[in-house]
Amino acid sequence: MDHAPPTPAPPGLVAEPGHEAGHHAPVKYWNIWFVLLAVTIAEVIVAQLDIAKWLMWTSLTVMALYKAVLVALYFMHLKFEKKTMWIIAAAPMIFGVILAIGTYPDSEKGTSPFRKGALNPWVDPNAPPAPGTEPPK
Repeated sequence: MDHAPPTPAPPGLVAEPGHEAGHHAPVKYWNIWFVLLAVTIAEVIVAQLDIAKWLMWTSLTVMALYKAVLVALYFMHLKFEKKTMWIIAAAPMIFGVILAIGTYPDSEKGTSPFRKGALNPWVDPNAPPAPGTEPPK
């Protein structure tokens, strides 16, 4: 029986010393878990601080996005994927942002005055009428 000589592995799959061909170095998942825990504790602390609302919401959003990226990178193994997988993974997030922006006008913002019977909750009923719009007497 004649056997053909083995074909060389493609350049990206050449085994490095101590690693199997095509595999990346092992990730220390406990390290990532502790980073996630630390950021979660920081979120709880920031939520309890007496700071400006915009600063609190901005910092909480940044920390939440940081945690989401860490989970996607390491626990979903996107760090070791090609760029095409990033595009596939990011598409639902983009659609989620579009959905959130599109439904914002219909959200709970401003509905409390409607429940109290106001026909136009964005107008202060105690404000003086604008010039030229006074009702007929």
